Amino acid sequence: MILRDKQPMSIDQTLSGLRSQGYQLNFRREATCIYCFELRERVVPEDFTVDESYYFQDITNPDGDRILYAISLPKQGRGFLIDTCNVYSDNISYEMELKLQWQYPLLS
Repeated sequence: MILRDKQPMSIDQTLSGLRSQGYQLNFRREATCIYCFELRERVVPEDFTVDESYYFQDITNPDGDRILYAISLPKQGRGFLIDTCNVYSDNISYEMELKLQWQYPLLS
């Protein structure tokens, strides 16, 4: 779920807050899973939980919109994934879409 009521000042401030809460692992979204750089392994959707998500809009660059996900792995720690909203959005499996609850901001 994208939490629109959690609108922090910047993505850097939010990331700093998450790190202070133990979200240390860095993830990258792939088509069918997420990849953890520190663990050097791929994690399928059924093996991670999205704890929170934050949407950041870049008014000057529509392709600059980002979603920051706070992610937990059972027994392996917690981390974050920063993802673009529109770039490569068609390159994601149905299971990943459901897990990330893929949503796009409405353009007004």
